[in-house]
Amino acid sequence: QHTNQIERDTFYDFHIHMATERYQELGGREDAYAKPSHDYWDLESAIGCLFRDCAIGAPATVHTSLFGELKRWIQ
Repeated sequence: QHTNQIERDTFYDFHIHMATERYQELGGREDAYAKPSHDYWDLESAIGCLFRDCAIGAPATVHTSLFGELKRWIQ
């Protein structure tokens, strides 16, 4: 569950926190605002979303046994 205090909207979806000037001007922390996201649905896809959104690359010989199919997200 997340509630954006300014908009007063609450949602229960997977979501991504964002630092916004509007919330920081009111003294909010960097995680005060969030928006629902369909870009991930479990731990593996959340890590993939992080790698994609933050342009994180990996060497061609990356070991993915811990996260199964993670390699498809970081190529």
